[in-house]
Formats: sequence, C-alpha cells, structure tokens
Amino acid sequence: MQEPLAPLADSNGHSVGKTRTLFVIQPAKWVRQELLFPIFGISPEAARKYRTTNQWCLGKHWDRDPANRIVYNRDAIEKWMMGAL
Repeated sequence: MQEPLAPLADSNGHSVGKTRTLFVIQPAKWVRQELLFPIFGISPEAARKYRTTNQWCLGKHWDRDPANRIVYNRDAIEKWMMGAL
C-alpha cells in the first residue's frame, strides 16, 4: 500500500499550506512508435515486422497521421496481444 504524501514544508519544516496534486498520464487512442515499448514492450523492429507481415492491419492496428507518421491503435494492439483479433 502506498503511503500518503506528506504536506509541503518550507526550509524550516513548517507547513506551507499547499497540497500536492498527482497526475496520471493516459496515452491517447492512437500513439506514436516511441510509446509502443513503454506501453507494451514492443520494439520498433517488432512493430515493423507485425505491419509488413500483415499481423497488424492498416486502419485497425496502425495508420498514418496527417503528418504522414505511422501511429498505432493502443486498444486494437491490446486486444491483439490478448488473442482477441
């Protein structure tokens, strides 16, 4: 179990009356290649292999964004990894 955060204090150890806010970052539905490894553990080379061998379908698992960069559908890849094509 995670311990609660202590109140913020000044250099003398006195409470400064402010609270801390924790943010959880949730990736978007479509993510760039750089996030495949942190999210799924999939390397860029593995992603290329899945695309070129048609294990991942264009428009479902991957597509191109308006800047012509390849992006990946996080939800579809998660289902693919669980075996629910």
